[in-house]
Amino acid sequence: MMELLKKHKNYFLIGIAILCAGVIYISIPTSQTDKVTANQALNTEEKPQKEEKKNATHIYIDIKGAVRTPGVYKLPVDARVQDVVKVAGGLTEDADNSKLNLAEKLKDEMSIYVYKKGEAGSEEVVKDDIESSETDKKVNINSATKIDLQQVPGIGDSKATAIIEYREKEGLFQTIEDLKNVTGIGEKTVEKLKEYLDVN
Repeated sequence: MMELLKKHKNYFLIGIAILCAGVIYISIPTSQTDKVTANQALNTEEKPQKEEKKNATHIYIDIKGAVRTPGVYKLPVDARVQDVVKVAGGLTEDADNSKLNLAEKLKDEMSIYVYKKGEAGSEEVVKDDIESSETDKKVNINSATKIDLQQVPGIGDSKATAIIEYREKEGLFQTIEDLKNVTGIGEKTVEKLKEYLDVN
């Protein structure tokens, strides 16, 4: 047996070397494959999160008047008037829904007022529908009441309250730009409000 081993010693060494090389060759691709698989799984998890953030768009609607729970509500971007009425608890028994278009699509910062039956004033529920006829009538922020301010597109209950509180504490507004000092009103909002407001 020893003579056989000595005679074929070289063959045994070559065989062992090939076996070792094969083990190393097999282990390296497996490790790399695991890394690639892990990276793919990570990317797959990250993608939906990014897409989810991108698609998570909402709008804020201020609804007042003849609804059970008036207020500002956060809704999906494709929401309709019927959706905000529903979240607000539905219409009250004395609500006048004769001109209420429940199928109308909502827009961010839209203010909706649902009138009661026999209530004086316009029966239009969405103020955007009557803006065109009132663009020439500017609201004086130094003398306007809370209700007057709420007639302005983009000014809801909270902004109207903040404007009046600032006016009573700091004094009359000198320019429309002074609105930037009011809590909750930024530069972009002031730019939008300029065509509806005045200080004289």
